[in-house]
Amino acid sequence: MDIKKIIIAIVIVLLVVGVGAFMFISANHVDTKIEIVANDSMQNGDDITIQLKDSYRNVYPDQQIEVKILDDSGWAYKYSVTTDSNGCGNVPLTALDNGEYTVHANFNGTLFLSEAKSSVPFTVDDGYSY
Repeated sequence: MDIKKIIIAIVIVLLVVGVGAFMFISANHVDTKIEIVANDSMQNGDDITIQLKDSYRNVYPDQQIEVKILDDSGWAYKYSVTTDSNGCGNVPLTALDNGEYTVHANFNGTLFLSEAKSSVPFTVDDGYSY
C-alpha cells in the first residue's frame, strides 16, 4: 500500500471513532437542575440546602456546586459544596446581618451532566435591630 491509502484509512478510522464518541456522549447526556431549599425568612444557624438532580428526580452524589450568597449591597459570601449520597449539600448561615440576600448556586457540569444554575432570595431576621 502506498502512503496515501494509509493516511486515508487513518482519517476514516478517526472520523468513525469521533462520530461514535459524540453519539455515545449525546445519548448518555443528562439535563440537570439545582433545587435550592431556603425559607423566605431565615436566621443565623439555619442551613440552606442545595440539591442536584435531573428531570426524573434522580440525584447526583459527589458533585461540586459553587454557592454565592449576595447581600443587598452586592457583597458575596462564597462556598463550595459537595453533594452527599442524596445529591444534597448544605450551607450554614453564620454571621450574616439582618437584611435581604440572594443565594446563587452553580453546577459547572461534567462530560455526561449538563451545567445548571439557580437562585433564590431570602431574608435574614434574627429578631433584633440596630
